[in-house]
Amino acid sequence: MGRVQEEGSGPVHGFRLSTVSSSRPTETGTTHEPTGLDLAMKLHYIKVVYIYSAETARDLTVMSVKAPLFPVFDQISWITGRLRRHESGRPYIKCNDCGTRFVESHCDLTVDEWLRVPDRSVDESLVYHQPVGPDMAFSPLIYLQMTRFSCGGLALGLSWAHIMGDPLSLSHVFNLWARAFAGEKIYSHKTSELERVFQNPNSTGAKPESIKRVDPVGDLWVTPSNSKMTTFSFNLTVKDIKSKFPANGDDVFEILIGVIWKCIAKVRGGSDPVTITVIRPDPNGLKPRAVRNSQVISSVHVGFSVAEASLEEIVKSIGEASDERSKIDEIVDDVSDFIVYGANLTFVDLSEVDFYEAKVLGKSPESVYCNVQGIGDGGAVVVSPGVVVDERVATVTLPGDDIEKVKCEMDKCGLITVLVK
Repeated sequence: MGRVQEEGSGPVHGFRLSTVSSSRPTETGTTHEPTGLDLAMKLHYIKVVYIYSAETARDLTVMSVKAPLFPVFDQISWITGRLRRHESGRPYIKCNDCGTRFVESHCDLTVDEWLRVPDRSVDESLVYHQPVGPDMAFSPLIYLQMTRFSCGGLALGLSWAHIMGDPLSLSHVFNLWARAFAGEKIYSHKTSELERVFQNPNSTGAKPESIKRVDPVGDLWVTPSNSKMTTFSFNLTVKDIKSKFPANGDDVFEILIGVIWKCIAKVRGGSDPVTITVIRPDPNGLKPRAVRNSQVISSVHVGFSVAEASLEEIVKSIGEASDERSKIDEIVDDVSDFIVYGANLTFVDLSEVDFYEAKVLGKSPESVYCNVQGIGDGGAVVVSPGVVVDERVATVTLPGDDIEKVKCEMDKCGLITVLVK
């Protein structure tokens, strides 16, 4: 496909688009059929940005970045296909090798200057994103943006349609790219080869609380929202969390949920959220890896005011969350539209995802940013690993009216010490 020159504004500019696909054709008529859990995610997209230093990436060319994609797509060709609908209206992926959209851009800053900003949500500008639709047959499921910094460093930003798989799947695909770049022979299990196991299924017969039906969106897959959502992020360490917020149990993520949930509840007052959604990687999905949605999705409902409750009480309730994946799989039909992220206030644990294993010339990224596009009005908090083992990055997306007030509450309780602008 020929390149198209587009002009951008700000420090990131000069966009050039092309297409990359597999090196060998998929058998005609091959399709990939999404599960109910996949379809529940269809209005959501995952954004991840990997930033590499000038020392690591100065000599990487467009072709040297593109070339390892061919063996990756040979292994998992269906992710380069396009969406269609059966006569029933149920979406499926036609494996027609139409490819991934590859975007080249430039940044006027050095990597050091870029990373000096404490709020890593600035990395959103390093991900080229377009939703699926309105013409589904022409909508790529993956966008890969390659941004060259003025010093020679490099950012590789991915926008990934969540209908294909969870953040663990995206990390798996990018790690395959890094291994292929290093000259290794790569292999990825087919989704059909791995059995899905739902732990502690909710067998009460009640509808899952972690999913929300929305008004029909047709073939333009964008989450309906009544609010302008705003994002900010901050870094913290496991040591800080444990020392500042002592609570029973060693699960740092659950303690962090409790602290942030309480801050948001204080801001929302009368609309204090008493139900939240918790999303964590499936322990059974860590190895072997495949591209699929297998993340554990649970809901937590409490009968008390979170704003007034003790941290101990909140954390205890979070530990009693129930896995709702089997119910979600059952409730999603062929044509209805749902959201998961932001259906309730949603907390996402990516702290153990191996983003930093994507090494180039033996060097890990200087920074990895991860967030979700298409978050509903309930908001979401994504917790991902920092560059050092003890570090965590919390990315918070909430209605704009809540953001500054929530930052103030976080400052008061000691979660953040400097308000992020």
